[in-house]
Amino acid sequence: MKNYDTSAFAKRIVKFCISTNKKFLFISGNGSSGKTELSKVISKEATKHGQVNFLEMDDFVVDTELRNSATIIRKDIQNKKHTGRYTTSVKTSYFLQNVKAIIHNIENGNNYYHWPKKAKKKQECMLLYGDAILTIIEGVGTVFLEKEKSNSVSIFLLCKKELEIDRRIKRARADNEKTIEEVKNNFDERNSQYEVFIKSYIPDQDIILESIEDFSLNIIRDDFKILE
Repeated sequence: MKNYDTSAFAKRIVKFCISTNKKFLFISGNGSSGKTELSKVISKEATKHGQVNFLEMDDFVVDTELRNSATIIRKDIQNKKHTGRYTTSVKTSYFLQNVKAIIHNIENGNNYYHWPKKAKKKQECMLLYGDAILTIIEGVGTVFLEKEKSNSVSIFLLCKKELEIDRRIKRARADNEKTIEEVKNNFDERNSQYEVFIKSYIPDQDIILESIEDFSLNIIRDDFKILE
């Protein structure tokens, strides 16, 4: 299969979702793989056809300070014990029941008010529409959500280790938040937990993509054959 830029991919996936009445699009992937950017491009394309809901799993993550102050004890893929902080690769880092409530309401055609983490005042509360043509839910934690195959498409976006680190370093430099050493240390912890808690979910996804250096998409698997 050929590579797609995000715009061309968005047109294909939106057309498929609308024509087959798929109401939910779940987008997961490893760090810095371009999940948020891809989700926004798809959302923009879908709004040409009707109302679209957009949710970020970051809104349902337990407070960072609480996660950093707690200790998780786990085994790696070599069965060695490790201790560390709770990253977003851990299921218990999310308020999943809240997301499930939103999905349930939308599935039943009910509007739902959602208050994003970034919202500072009541006017920034989001109205999610029960009659939306598509609801996009983005974030690594979407792998932990139960999905109805009849009304959803799940996408997993991969990114090679070296490229992920490079993108994280560039982001840290731009935000002036972390040193290169801090970025690499954080990556090691995230990646270790990703290998244990997330990787096993990848085969369950409908579409698997690889984000390459220029952010175009290499199609690894496409169960619906949307991209052939």
